[in-house]
Amino acid sequence: MYYLAGTIWVGVIAYLLFTWLKRPEKVREIFRHFVKSGRIFVGIVPMALLAAGFLTPLVPGDFVARCLGDSAGMTAIMVGTLAGWCLPVPPIIFYPIVAVLLKTGAGMPALTALICAWSVFGIHRTMLMELPLMGRYFVSLRVMCSIAFPPVAGLIAILVSRQLGVS
Repeated sequence: MYYLAGTIWVGVIAYLLFTWLKRPEKVREIFRHFVKSGRIFVGIVPMALLAAGFLTPLVPGDFVARCLGDSAGMTAIMVGTLAGWCLPVPPIIFYPIVAVLLKTGAGMPALTALICAWSVFGIHRTMLMELPLMGRYFVSLRVMCSIAFPPVAGLIAILVSRQLGVS
C-alpha cells in the first residue's frame, strides 16, 4: 500500500517538475487548483473518518458478522448487493461506512458486492439523474446488462481470497 502511495507521489512530483521546466507559468495555476481541491480533504475527510471511528462501537458486530460475514456465503453477497443498491450516500460517507462494516465482521466478498453494487447501481443516481435524462429504455437496458456484476464480483472475491489465503 505504501509503495503505491509513494509511486503516486513520485509521479506527481515528476509531473510538477516537468511542467515547471516546460511551462513555468502553469505551476501557479496547478498550486491554486491544488489548494482549492485540497480543502475538501483537509476539512471533510478527517471528519468522516472520525465519525466512522465513533460509529464502529455502535454497530452490532454479531449481526453484521451473521448477515455479511464470510460464513454467510452467497446470502452475504446478496445482502451486500441489495444494500449497495439502496445506499443513497456520497463517497465521502460511503467508504467510512464500508470501513465500519469491515471492522465489525463483514467479509470481503460481501463488501466487494456492496461496493460494486453501489458503484454500478446507486439508486439515487439512477432514479434522480439517469432516468430523467436518459429515459426508461436506456436505464432498463443498462441495469439488465450489468445486474450480474455485484454477485459475480463477490464470488470472484471468494475465489481470490481462498487462493491468497486471506479472509
